[in-house]
Amino acid sequence: MVQPNFCSADNETIVENNGLLKVKGNRIVNQYGNPISLAGNSLFWSNDGWGGERYYSSRVVSWLKIDWNTSIIRAAMGVEDPGGYLSNRATNQERVKIIVESAIDLGIYVIIDWHSHHAEDYTDEAIIFFQEMATTYGHSKNVIYEIYNEPLDVSWSETVKPYALKVISAVRSIDPDNLIIVGSPEWSQRVDLVAEDPITSFENIAYSLHFYTVHHQKWLRDRASIALKKGIALFVTEWGSIGYQTVDAETDLWMSWCANNMISHCNWAVNDKTEEWSILVPAASTSGHWTDDELTKSGQLAKNIIKNWNK
Repeated sequence: MVQPNFCSADNETIVENNGLLKVKGNRIVNQYGNPISLAGNSLFWSNDGWGGERYYSSRVVSWLKIDWNTSIIRAAMGVEDPGGYLSNRATNQERVKIIVESAIDLGIYVIIDWHSHHAEDYTDEAIIFFQEMATTYGHSKNVIYEIYNEPLDVSWSETVKPYALKVISAVRSIDPDNLIIVGSPEWSQRVDLVAEDPITSFENIAYSLHFYTVHHQKWLRDRASIALKKGIALFVTEWGSIGYQTVDAETDLWMSWCANNMISHCNWAVNDKTEEWSILVPAASTSGHWTDDELTKSGQLAKNIIKNWNK
């Protein structure tokens, strides 16, 4: 696997060394204008009673930084589904704040993710939420806003883009600088549609690309490569592998693609749910300090990738 040539200076955190992230052409760059590729983790949905909310703690973020060399963490705040933001605003928002403030304290980057499949139906609520986040954390170079997790099979130009422009405008009225990431139709895979009609009225905008190696292979890498050539910047805010031998090979191809194109990525998900993409076995500690026996095959694979990403 090709690794990106990037590391932090001695005694500096990743954020101290790289500062505010910016889009420059089709790359995300650091404060010196150099392309940067981060590797880290995405938490599971924050929703009440879904299980993943138990891992929204400062101890988990700290352990991921110390033991996994995580340089970015993603807080996936559920929105319209049961137990999410719309039904319990205060608790879900507090979970996000715990992760954001932990990341700031530890000097790593953090994505505030509006984890929705129907965000265009809740534009006003998204505006309120992101204005609050921008007011509270917009001064921090650590913070990245992901304003739409995964649109479904809807129009980019007629549905997702108009939603994004409204939310971006609200954020930019408070925070003119921090990176904003926008999802694309079909579970953030139709980056080709975005490349044909990108957002040009605001600066520092990137677009999410999601892949799960058992489903998404060369055809999606080719699509993403074409989108890059057309000039948009991509960020893999979510990816997963089930860790079996054939999928390991596909994961290696994806990671090489990310490294060669200086694409940052977050692995899904910090959770112990019995599903292929959880990094933890059921009943694993909710405070970190996981042994290898507490990691699933996917977790072991993700740890090896993240821990060695910038060495």
